[in-house]
Amino acid sequence: MAKIHTKQAAEAILCELPSVLGAYVREDINGHPREVHVLIGPGPDARLLAMDLRDLLEERLGIPVDQRVISIAQLAETHFLDQARSGNSDPAESVPRGRLRFDAVETQTREGMVVVRVRLARGEMVITGECSEVEVPQARLRGAAVATLNAAATAMGERIRLQLENLAIIRAFGREYALVTVLASAPRLGRRPLPLFGAQPIEDMGEQAAVFATLKAINRVIGLPDA
Repeated sequence: MAKIHTKQAAEAILCELPSVLGAYVREDINGHPREVHVLIGPGPDARLLAMDLRDLLEERLGIPVDQRVISIAQLAETHFLDQARSGNSDPAESVPRGRLRFDAVETQTREGMVVVRVRLARGEMVITGECSEVEVPQARLRGAAVATLNAAATAMGERIRLQLENLAIIRAFGREYALVTVLASAPRLGRRPLPLFGAQPIEDMGEQAAVFATLKAINRVIGLPDA
């Protein structure tokens, strides 16, 4: 049976929708969607939209699509308006008290490995997380995201578990965005891991964009009571 490639067709189908600002699809060994990452503007209900996206892809591609492979990051209203008007964003936006704040990121390359260290702050506490990745495409961004989660785990102790599920680069508003999917596990979040999504435009340093995208995802639960 001939292999059918669906990446370009699936991305084009998704971007036909007015609410979709950008999309990235990764294929499995059969050429079917293995990961579907979508960036949307404010307004639509992301959970309902995921079902609509699955149905649309199945109808147009003629193959089954698992809804669990679809991750959606939604821009906030203020960020969306800023991007639409000027293309500018301020990663140093105010962070509510109790949540994690970005402090610094450092990247080193040695012997085919990329080592990323991320320093975060929570109140008066400063925490450092580190990650080592084989030097391949997106290794720096992935390392920054994992290092951010490692720092967050140190800050939170055993109250919550955070795991990077996916990282993708999506193009929207004529620029590239780092989009991350994180799985959060804690008794107060339910029996199943809770998927969290965050996106940040990539400026001069991709690692910093990955850190901010990760923080946007996890601060939603870290800032909750009893976190």
